[in-house]
Amino acid sequence: MTRAFLRKSLAAAMTLSLALASGIGSATALEKVRLLIPVRAIDEAFSPFVVAKQLGYFEKEGYDVTLLAVGGSNESAIQISAGNGEIGAASPGEALVGIQSGKLDIRYFYSMYYANIWSVAVLPDSPIKTMADLKGKKLGVQSMGSAGTTFGRAFANNAGLDPQKDVSFLPIGMGAQAITSVKQKMVDGVVYWDAALAKFITAGLDLRIVPSPESLATLPDVGLLAKPETIAKNPKMLVGVARAVAKGYDYTMANPEAAVLITWKAYPEARVQDPDPAKALAAGVMVNQGRMKIWNTAKAGDKHGRLFPEDWTRLVQFMVEQKIMPAPVEPEKIVTNQFIDAINDYDRAAVIAEAKKADLAKLK
Repeated sequence: MTRAFLRKSLAAAMTLSLALASGIGSATALEKVRLLIPVRAIDEAFSPFVVAKQLGYFEKEGYDVTLLAVGGSNESAIQISAGNGEIGAASPGEALVGIQSGKLDIRYFYSMYYANIWSVAVLPDSPIKTMADLKGKKLGVQSMGSAGTTFGRAFANNAGLDPQKDVSFLPIGMGAQAITSVKQKMVDGVVYWDAALAKFITAGLDLRIVPSPESLATLPDVGLLAKPETIAKNPKMLVGVARAVAKGYDYTMANPEAAVLITWKAYPEARVQDPDPAKALAAGVMVNQGRMKIWNTAKAGDKHGRLFPEDWTRLVQFMVEQKIMPAPVEPEKIVTNQFIDAINDYDRAAVIAEAKKADLAKLK
């Protein structure tokens, strides 16, 4: 056997090996998914998503998921409809308006919040005692693309005000900028979600919640949505990503301290600024669990994410009554439960056991 022949044989073998390796790599490559989160900065209120990412739950389903923080629920819904992401989390305010008008091509397939998260909050000494007192007032929101604008108008309309004329909205962002805007009375109040208000309070901004009508407080809120085209053509991806998020929720409920620390490790800017680590963690858990308590409902049983068409019909009716929507839209055009059984097909006990074994010292 000549040396030339040996060299050719080795070269051929190496080429075959590389080809096989390349084939294997492409066969097992993770499908990339863009998941839009409706806040400018991801924090412990969204720990199920971060846990799913950091602990590899998305990867185990076969997906490389990028969590993208956007300006708010309205922006999330618009971007998904435009094809600039595969899955979005969004409050249903402007999403339903867009679905009804035909401007947004989206549908909810997994419910996250079973109660409305939005409130109007004011300084303790504010003369605003009821929603009717908002006449002529200026309300701060995270951004004009935030669902806070939608619900702020709904609160005003429910109180008999003209939301287009009697109340104005000013984008004041988050963090120090928002707190300064309230303290310096650049706005008369704010319309923010529960976790954001909790963060303001832990940062030293004392706030009082203006009572809202029970009919609005119990309406369904944020869920996962996608384009109908994605629902029809890539159901496996939707099931896999939502299943990973469901696991993240189970992990968070079993060990909220670990979930908060995992979130802070991935997003250090979200960490509560308190020199006492124990107090900081306690504050983070308070924000986290304040949100997690509405991630489920007794009537859903053991089916995470189940949507209730009758509740969404009630939401649509409310929005029509409040003149946010000009006409109703059928629930089957808004929500689908077709994936719920598959999403919940996993070993929940194993996830909970994993969470309880987490070493907090290693996560700090």
